[in-house]
Amino acid sequence: MTQRHPLSEQAGELKAHATEAVRKVGDRLNDQANYLRDSAATARYNTQEFIENNPWQAVAMAAAFGFLIGVIVARR
Repeated sequence: MTQRHPLSEQAGELKAHATEAVRKVGDRLNDQANYLRDSAATARYNTQEFIENNPWQAVAMAAAFGFLIGVIVARR
């Protein structure tokens, strides 16, 4: 009979714990990516709907935003 060395058993357990931790982190990152993708799609849909329903307000908001960015950049 071959005996396993206690250190090799500990290394195996440590590897199993590390593998599980990496899997959990990967799952969590995947969940977050899906949430962000869904949020971005919702924002895109809402923005498109607003622009289609309020074209002149959208133009005015874009112009105001562009003006503010221009003022900020011009100060530097």
